[in-house]
Amino acid sequence: MRSTVLTIDDVETLGIDKTLEIALEVAWKGASAVYLSFDIDSVDAGFVPGTGWPEPGGYLPREALSLLRGIAKEGIAAMEVVEVAPPYDISDITALLGVRAMMDTLATLVKYDRIGGKLESE
Repeated sequence: MRSTVLTIDDVETLGIDKTLEIALEVAWKGASAVYLSFDIDSVDAGFVPGTGWPEPGGYLPREALSLLRGIAKEGIAAMEVVEVAPPYDISDITALLGVRAMMDTLATLVKYDRIGGKLESE
């Protein structure tokens, strides 16, 4: 089985739209459904201190949210947010971003009529 890895440097070079295009192409190739796992520690540590593995130089929150909305626009079957560790974050901003990620994803699924995944007619 092959893996596709895009580093944050790749994302910076390619831009969010091209990164999203590549990710969607890989995710949907031969798939009837896509499961989205959002690892909160992919966001820069300055914005999400309450995670098990803070990553300096990660996504800005607006970049992460943009990617999530772009994925949801195509449809997903389910989603999870992982690595939120409230004991490490006295301000709860990490959990707030996790909830925002879920809400933006759900809102996008509703907006584009994608609840339950990609439409059969497509």
